[in-house]
Amino acid sequence: MVAERLDVAFVPAECPGSEGSGATHSSTVYIEQLSRHHDLTVYVSTQMDAADATLPASDRVEYVLHDGLPKLPHPIFTKMDALREEHDALESHDLVHSYSSAFIPVLDDLSVPTLVTLNSYLPVCPKADLLYHGERKCSGPGLLKCAGCVPATALKRRQGIEAELRQGYVSAGQIPFVRRSIRRADGITAYHALSPHLREDYADIGFPKEAITVIPHFYDDHFYRSSATVDEPAEPFSLLYVGALQDIKGVDTLVRALALLEQAGHQVELRIAGRGPYEQTLRSLATELDVAESVTWYGYVDHDELPDLYADSDAFVYPGVIDEPFGRVMLEALASHTPILSSDVGSMDYIVGPAGALFEPGNERSLVRAFETLRENYVDHQQAISHQLERFSSERVIDALSSLYADTALSNHAV
Repeated sequence: MVAERLDVAFVPAECPGSEGSGATHSSTVYIEQLSRHHDLTVYVSTQMDAADATLPASDRVEYVLHDGLPKLPHPIFTKMDALREEHDALESHDLVHSYSSAFIPVLDDLSVPTLVTLNSYLPVCPKADLLYHGERKCSGPGLLKCAGCVPATALKRRQGIEAELRQGYVSAGQIPFVRRSIRRADGITAYHALSPHLREDYADIGFPKEAITVIPHFYDDHFYRSSATVDEPAEPFSLLYVGALQDIKGVDTLVRALALLEQAGHQVELRIAGRGPYEQTLRSLATELDVAESVTWYGYVDHDELPDLYADSDAFVYPGVIDEPFGRVMLEALASHTPILSSDVGSMDYIVGPAGALFEPGNERSLVRAFETLRENYVDHQQAISHQLERFSSERVIDALSSLYADTALSNHAV
């Protein structure tokens, strides 16, 4: 049962209803679902123009907009300043829930119960990836450590001088924000982590583990395709990647694996949907390995067109090399009843379960072995999807989040 209707202040990531990151889209669907059970006032702080967005939901939802904010002196601090202007209004609600983890220092100043969703590593890493020098998992931030890691990582990612300078500036400016967020972590009533490994990672860095509850994303109904009778896929076997074309996404491993698959006699079509600074490098690699004709480059694909692209592919593949906070694309694939190949990072085993096969990140031979396992047991993996998907239904997730709302609102931790 859903808990009692509460008056909730909801702080989204960026401007809901706009094109943007996975967190932006997730904020949108959370507002749509939560507003069915609670009264929401949505406090938006963004550099975007809200007029360009289609704000989600209207019944029992009000919006307080701070849009068109300047990016200087630093985008994250101008957003925080805008939200601070609403201090008195925020104090009037039963609960303040920030779906953006960028506002811990602001929420700590409130006397009402507060809940922060941990959906990125931003509060504990200036680059938001918790990857030291872009190579291995970081054990936690430090002033000198971060000051050296930020420029070193920007240079290694070879995204072009303009992108490197921009990212370096933004990340360097977030070093004091990280230190402040960690110092004030105990001032938040409760935390919502999207996956088990996020809870462990934050606890290892000093966040109060007992205050962190794991509740995953729910799948977007827009992607749902009912399960049908499964036949063995015809040749060529189609593999779909959806996401940014960046080095941390590991798409180069996927291209190298494609060459090995063809050498082993497999007929595979690789479909790549997305854009990014690494695209030309990937295209050159495909040409060098003589697999360019087996790759289809879709570029940017509109959100409304993605469900059919998933459903028309034989498997979805995620080759990322970092611990993603969750991996929303996994739920998109599961909702379309598309089996998954994924690198074994973060909580991918928790999300994918028997609906796919995992491989060692950055290892194209491991990817090939996982592909062959998936191919040999394709029907079993596909038939496992329906049961796995039940764990991520909107009803189950919203019930759990509403229970957390009730517990947080009644908490005596807020002072």
